[in-house]
Amino acid sequence: MNTPDHTFEVKAVAAPDRILYVTLVGDLAWDGADELLDATRAHLDPATAPAGLRVDCAGVTLCDSTGLSALLALHRLAEAAGVPLHLDRRPPFLDRLLLLTGTYEHLTGRSETAGPDGDTPSGAAESPRPAGP
Repeated sequence: MNTPDHTFEVKAVAAPDRILYVTLVGDLAWDGADELLDATRAHLDPATAPAGLRVDCAGVTLCDSTGLSALLALHRLAEAAGVPLHLDRRPPFLDRLLLLTGTYEHLTGRSETAGPDGDTPSGAAESPRPAGP
């Protein structure tokens, strides 16, 4: 059996500012999608939900269709709990994937169009991760 080149790690920290900070590292693919949802689902109970959910994507090295599906599921969970979701520090390839699949505006709340090379006009995704754990 082949071992994947990149492992996937997810770290979820509920901060005193009532923001849930989630850090993703590695390939967001079929073998990590459930891990992302499991790490966040417990924090998204509507009765005790955080004030916001910030997902730091800077360490994501790949996102396949299952990873995209996990991001869409995470958006649904956050929305159901009344928690705004922010995908921070997205790598350019992730923005291209979101643009090509028509999910960019849905997942980022920003309306952008891709240039001929698939990049967003700004060339950068979101501002750096806000202060937090």
